[in-house]
Amino acid sequence: MSFKCILTPHYRIPPPILSILVGRLPQVSTIIEDVTEEATTAETIKLDETADDQADSWDKDWGWNVDEAPKSPSPDDRVASSSNTSDYAHAFSPLTESYMVSTSPGGGYMVLAHKSKFVVIELNEEEEEYCAVGQGSGCEMEGEEITAILCLPLFVPSIRKNQMFVMAGYNTGWLRVFSETGTILTAQLLEPTPILSIKIRTPPPVYKTAATQSWQDEEITLLFQGNKVVSIDGQSLWMVLRVCDGQRESGIDSSRMHTAFTYKKYEFQKHDQVKDVVSLGPSPPRSTPTTILEQSSTISTIPFPPTATSRYIAVGYNPMLCYYATTDSSRPLMSAVSMASYVVSRVATPVFSLAKSWWSGGGNNSNSGSSPTPYVPDMHPPPSNVEPATPIPVVLTLEDPDRRITNISVAPASTSSQRSTLAATTDLLGRVILWDLQSGEMVRMWKGIRDAVCGWVEISEDNSNELCSNQRNRPARVSLFLVIYSERRGLLLVFHMRHGAKVGIFRIGQGWRLVPCGREPLGSSMVSADRRRAAMRKDEGECGCLSKCLLIGPDGEVRNIQIVPKE
Repeated sequence: MSFKCILTPHYRIPPPILSILVGRLPQVSTIIEDVTEEATTAETIKLDETADDQADSWDKDWGWNVDEAPKSPSPDDRVASSSNTSDYAHAFSPLTESYMVSTSPGGGYMVLAHKSKFVVIELNEEEEEYCAVGQGSGCEMEGEEITAILCLPLFVPSIRKNQMFVMAGYNTGWLRVFSETGTILTAQLLEPTPILSIKIRTPPPVYKTAATQSWQDEEITLLFQGNKVVSIDGQSLWMVLRVCDGQRESGIDSSRMHTAFTYKKYEFQKHDQVKDVVSLGPSPPRSTPTTILEQSSTISTIPFPPTATSRYIAVGYNPMLCYYATTDSSRPLMSAVSMASYVVSRVATPVFSLAKSWWSGGGNNSNSGSSPTPYVPDMHPPPSNVEPATPIPVVLTLEDPDRRITNISVAPASTSSQRSTLAATTDLLGRVILWDLQSGEMVRMWKGIRDAVCGWVEISEDNSNELCSNQRNRPARVSLFLVIYSERRGLLLVFHMRHGAKVGIFRIGQGWRLVPCGREPLGSSMVSADRRRAAMRKDEGECGCLSKCLLIGPDGEVRNIQIVPKE
């Protein structure tokens, strides 16, 4: 089957939202005229008022039919008008400043961040544009800025809808989580170096597998400067945020409550510098050979050990790409019961209890002198010491002395293996490389694409009713496409995976943002497949979204990259 790519309109972000985000505010000036010298005595003012009253009578000819010549503006008025027009034109002109974007699975919510502030916008289909629903900062120290952002949806099974949260990383190392309106819920200092990226890994949609996988888990991966990586257990984080948000809605100051979730902290010592990282989770279970012939003929080229509890792919410099894995099984299994009782095991491994802190990022509570919040006991401040990272073994190294890989984008899980098998990387030499994650081999390479950003688009050969049907006996048939946008050349390329042809090339110009969408919300692994299918049928919670990419223009225009069969 042949395909083609089209760029369809997808509503709009109002230019004032983008302008205010990056600090472009029109300079509004009010000119106050001093008329003190014009009226030196009260008698002069009184005489003027009397003359006006005598002239303003019902017998006065108002001159409705008399055309009056317009008064020509003075040179000062023309300068002021030109200055105001220039200020407004600059404030709402197309953006050239860089900003960070993260979206919900279906693109219904976006989080935009620039320097010390962020704004949350929601799609209003009736108005055909995005509207601001919240904003925040979280910066509490001089020079503190946001360096990483994540739009974090939580699936709530009881209502089959999502709750939106914002996870922000800062150059001070602080990690803070906010509600969609910008209210802080939790904060923690895990490493006193800047957070470079925040990524989420959730299970594949239910239509990509005929049976529910028992090994599915969820994870939030944080990359810190200095080759440190923190992996937060997604299920325990789900419980913490649900508790915090419930306390906020009930009027309790949730920032003073002591809740916890678990995480692991690793150090990638093989790299000189890690620029990006992705987590593949634990190794999936495999069928064990039962006969001697099967055992003797089983040869595996997969670099990861079959019993790995954590697997990572890190890219950067010297070497350019590494596979890291560990078989450490000390990570506790989190359940709703253990989280509800606020009991988390603390062991002498890279698994630590994460305590919520106060609103004050540095641990100094500005409200310490006021009376405590009702029904909330006084809590001791969280520990100020930062837990050390545990070195993680390297299992595969790929080195090119002249190549520095800057980003890695993992493809969505395939329907055949229910896990990710491809990834695309970009480097400083203008290359985009397609990798086979199972073997660690290069599949394809594109040259001459500098400042590239990659994303993924999926289309299904099944209709929507078949995707969410409970009677499915096979995975869905899904085609995968790689999207590459070169900021320097203003070029958008779309390729059919793995070895397919180019299905689209567009010269869209510079200043656009390629924004990937399409993942399951946090908490999907804790929900049954039938309930997730029910949410898909009712179009609730943005569950079961195919991967897609949005393009945001410098003037706020949003377009959807859509793949359709050729007629």
